[in-house]
Amino acid sequence: MASRVITIIIGNDVTKISDVAYSAQKSINVYAAATVPTPASAVEDGMITDIPLMAKTIKEAMDANGISGKNVVFSIQSSKVASKEVITPELKDNKLRDFINTNATEYFPVNIEDYVIAFSSLETILEAEVRKLRVMVAVAPVAMVEAYYSLAEMLDMHIDAIDYVGNSTLQFIRYQVSEVPSIVIQMTEENTFVTILNRNVLQLMRTVPYGKSTIANALVDKRDITYEEAIAAMADTHNALKGSFDEGDYVTDSLKYLVNNISRVMDYYTQKNAEYPIEKAYILVEGSPVYGIEKLFSFELNITVEKLETVQMAPANNKENVDMSTYIPNIGAVIAPVNFLPQSVLDKAKKSNSNKYFRVALLASVLIALLLVSFPLMQYWSKTSSKADLQQRIKNIEYVQEIVDQYYIAKDRYSDASAFNVKAFSFNDYLGEFVEYLEENMPSDISITSMTVVNGGVTMSMTARSKETIAAFIVALNESMNKEGVNIGSIYVPAISESVDSEGVITASCTMSCVFVPTAEEILSTPGLMEDMLNSLLGIEETPASEETEAN
Repeated sequence: MASRVITIIIGNDVTKISDVAYSAQKSINVYAAATVPTPASAVEDGMITDIPLMAKTIKEAMDANGISGKNVVFSIQSSKVASKEVITPELKDNKLRDFINTNATEYFPVNIEDYVIAFSSLETILEAEVRKLRVMVAVAPVAMVEAYYSLAEMLDMHIDAIDYVGNSTLQFIRYQVSEVPSIVIQMTEENTFVTILNRNVLQLMRTVPYGKSTIANALVDKRDITYEEAIAAMADTHNALKGSFDEGDYVTDSLKYLVNNISRVMDYYTQKNAEYPIEKAYILVEGSPVYGIEKLFSFELNITVEKLETVQMAPANNKENVDMSTYIPNIGAVIAPVNFLPQSVLDKAKKSNSNKYFRVALLASVLIALLLVSFPLMQYWSKTSSKADLQQRIKNIEYVQEIVDQYYIAKDRYSDASAFNVKAFSFNDYLGEFVEYLEENMPSDISITSMTVVNGGVTMSMTARSKETIAAFIVALNESMNKEGVNIGSIYVPAISESVDSEGVITASCTMSCVFVPTAEEILSTPGLMEDMLNSLLGIEETPASEETEAN
């Protein structure tokens, strides 16, 4: 990548352009920056739909702001760009790329042929004493990435890399914070991004749907002012937030949900990484500042929160005071972009090189034919070298077959285990627990004369000395449904009858039916159980199971 490049982020509403220099010594200089409205018909969620119009807009903006350069880095801002952290074997970059391409369909539930894959290694870890890699894998639609190459061609610029806003922002944050475990709270107008790093390596990243607009809207409601006036009021040193929620301020309390969400992210990280507690906390507010927010967050999160400083523009070219907090992705895009590189660009470069090599080879062949026509041994050596190269290339990718074989073996084992688990399940398994419940809780003057259990459905006949006894037991049983050890439901008693024998003894009797019902945890943990329950309700049985118990 060139040391000085133009970085461009094309959003739905605005396009941000900056002239940035980055050196190997991690020195960043911003020479110019400009924001212009994005034409409404030119872009849709990161996809450039009108390339000529977008090229004209960027060219005019660069000319108007004295920005020039031939090398460009684009950072895509789109919900269609997805990223996921994965664990891979420890491989070199070329083999790691093959591994990720082979397993891409496992990471993203899309037609992977329609996407460009890029990745960046985060760190080496140990799992069961085996060295592995934490890798961030990202995908972007092929058509979207190719549109950026067409745009660069129309601008007569060379693309050094194509990044995405999430990675660009992360690279800037890594550049600014300490190496100790740190949390960075980046507040934009609509959202707040929470990032946790350790040794400048990403550990956790979450998005919380509360931003500066939360405070602004609270000010609008409380003080009956416009939204623009509320934004200005947030930066007023005497007109902003209180130091804690205990003071009962309406505007300050609007941030409770945001602070609670940040606190939960911190707790989740601490539970997973107790040996590396968070030591530093930073906050970065995009655009106009929010006075008092560092003090409030420090008190409520119980950690000192510092303001994260942004890169300043080079003084000699700073024509006006530009808020660089809005250009963070532009700055971060030059540090370590993932670089989405579509196959069409690779093929084009390969074809160009092939044509060049073809012309050189043709000239060389003529000379060789003239000079070495009597030496066929040269051709033999050439063929031998090509054969050795092909054999080496085949050997380099033989490891892929072993990985594929291991995958299918593991997949077959999982399928067999899941099928066995479903076949082994029976609703009649709950009979033992039900009988134990009856023995412990059924009144002594109730007798069960018969009990039939068919595929989880229970029918039993009972007698007692009075209707009241049976009724009280049914009420108690109904109240115990869904409690631990009583997995029954749908208790039904059509009627309770009474009879008097020749000695005047009254006997009450009834028939009760119910069904065994598994708990929610059992349904979720047993694959196929939900389907089995539906089949049972519809009367579809694969292997009917029944048990009948006669009780005296």
